[in-house]
Amino acid sequence: MRTFSHILATRPQVEPSIPFPGCPYPTDLNILDTESSSKFLNDKDIVSLRELHSDLRRICLRARERGVKLIIDAEYSWYQPAIDAMQLALMREFNKVVSDESMPAVQPLIYGTFQAYLRRTPLHLAQSYRDAQANNYKLGVKLIRGAYHPHEVLAHEAVRLHGQRSLSISPDELPPVWTTKSETDRYLRRSPTSTSLGISITGWFGRKDQLKRSDFPNIGVLFGTHNWSSVKLILNELVMNGLAATENPGNQEEEPTLRLDDEVTERVTLGQLYGMIDELTSYIIHRTHSNSPMVIKYVPYGTLSETIPYLSRRAIENKSVLGDGHASEERERAGREIKTRIFGQSYFPDDEDFEVRRSRSFSLTRTLTNF
Repeated sequence: MRTFSHILATRPQVEPSIPFPGCPYPTDLNILDTESSSKFLNDKDIVSLRELHSDLRRICLRARERGVKLIIDAEYSWYQPAIDAMQLALMREFNKVVSDESMPAVQPLIYGTFQAYLRRTPLHLAQSYRDAQANNYKLGVKLIRGAYHPHEVLAHEAVRLHGQRSLSISPDELPPVWTTKSETDRYLRRSPTSTSLGISITGWFGRKDQLKRSDFPNIGVLFGTHNWSSVKLILNELVMNGLAATENPGNQEEEPTLRLDDEVTERVTLGQLYGMIDELTSYIIHRTHSNSPMVIKYVPYGTLSETIPYLSRRAIENKSVLGDGHASEERERAGREIKTRIFGQSYFPDDEDFEVRRSRSFSLTRTLTNF
């Protein structure tokens, strides 16, 4: 907590102010490179921060050598200032175009997580995009709903309403998160961010003829979602903005299949937790044709004491996708998948190359964890 307090105390004050936890600045980590002192950090703290930054750089160097993208996850808002600071420093260094042709030029290499339920997110995205333009690097965005809503509200209310001790360090009157999903949706729909910056989807990603240009400041996005409506919206938007082409017209009973070029799948991906809403993952694979996976599955790994609490929390947070009979559907889907693995029967029997595309997608999980 001392690191977060130091960062917030030394950040420049800008107008308009951005809701807590604010936005990162290059000066956030100045303490690592100077002999200046901090009333929040002792010498041991600074040494630990330098070691952490050094360790993260070694991971990034290894990932760049292996051509493996790295995704930095988000946490509670009171931890986020330090995560943001490290994330910005790594993006500025490693998301520039690689000039050494002997190394895989995967860009963006580093992705940061942007939580839609935070009040700051539209302004945070806008500032991040401007910084990428100004410093000639590719912005990597993992866009998610957010995972800690009840904890954020309770921690903030404990301090602001009841005067109790709490982990929350937000000075704002309102909690860092929007109180309801509908409130989040209303704000994001009327957010001036895109119009004020002149940004459209094609402006963020670039047209297909611009995606190969190293001087075009665009972004890569991983949409982390278990929501069917969100996935269908994303796929439709790709078509509407010329980033995907329909291979067959489809009909009322069958949706069109989308062809995505390598320049697009390098920058746009969808992802779900392995074992949760795998039916949706199969839907994405069935609807898209590309040389590299359009969807990834991520696998938490570690000891049972580490993974079971995490998976239980994910299940609680995603109860909306497991309720109304969806949990039963997942069990049935798991049974069909077991049958497929044993007897070789395709989940989509009429789609001969579905199994090939599915194996590519699910094998990417291993690639992400093997560097």
